[in-house]
Amino acid sequence: MEIKSKSVKVFCAVVESGSLLSASNKLSLSASAASRVISQLEDRLGFDLFDRSNKTLTLTEEGKEFYRMAMESLRVWKMLEDFPNHKKTHKRSLRIAVLARHCSDVILPAVVKTLKKNQDRISVTLDIHQSRDIYYSKYSHPFDVGFGTLLSDHDDLQKVALAHLPFRLVVSRLNPLFDKPVVSASDYAHESFIVLSNDTKERHHCDRLLPRQLSPDQIVAEVSSTQVALRMVARNAGVHLTDLLATISVSKDCTAIPLDDPMTIPFYVFWPKNGSLTKEIIECIAEISCSIQNAGIPLTQEGLNFIQSHESTNDRPLSRSLTISN
Repeated sequence: MEIKSKSVKVFCAVVESGSLLSASNKLSLSASAASRVISQLEDRLGFDLFDRSNKTLTLTEEGKEFYRMAMESLRVWKMLEDFPNHKKTHKRSLRIAVLARHCSDVILPAVVKTLKKNQDRISVTLDIHQSRDIYYSKYSHPFDVGFGTLLSDHDDLQKVALAHLPFRLVVSRLNPLFDKPVVSASDYAHESFIVLSNDTKERHHCDRLLPRQLSPDQIVAEVSSTQVALRMVARNAGVHLTDLLATISVSKDCTAIPLDDPMTIPFYVFWPKNGSLTKEIIECIAEISCSIQNAGIPLTQEGLNFIQSHESTNDRPLSRSLTISN
């Protein structure tokens, strides 16, 4: 029995709505018909897609893997259905994956500048990913190029470390540390902290910067978004550790204090191994690299070499204005 697009659509609808009833209403099917489609699909695949041991439908491990592939298949199927309309436009779509913490102040301006320069040739699809789930969301939202602090392993991606970002302690204007030019761990050992969620890679990366004797009572909030953490700092709810690039436009009610610890976090450009870097992508990488330097962060030798190797696609020799980090 072949797998039909209808079966895949029903399966994805059940996953996204959380129940057979909601999915069947969305698709104008009866709940029994939707259940039959899922059962037939499982028979065809030879494994269960859902764990039915309780009242809620929970994806099995095989179901999670199948869902990622199913989402990509539906996206391609949609493109096939829209192919006649797609052929009427001469623009190419540039799909960009962005890890949220650096989007507004670093990546978005570069994307807009690249888009305006090439708007007669390209349109842009910009997907904002949380770093904790890009491992999975990259399948449902494929991209041509991505930017951010990619810490997890991705065998299907190529990546170049453009820079190593130093950390900062962000504090409110009302905090006694506000006027210090640099801080050590002992300076903020007794502060209240707003930290990233435990399931984020960045949280574990910067754990060594937290006080060694940090008590549970010192953690006043766990959030999955750096931007939310910084807004909480502005309201003097606690302090937050993050990288310099993420603090470019901290509120006037905050300051980002340098640390005496030299630890950094890598900022990458990354793309699928089976993909290629177009002229527009190279231009976008170049603009982001300039933004990184404008924030006072030099490029790595790897990053500078990468830009130099692609200078022929740009209107100006970028390497002359970029410095190298040690």
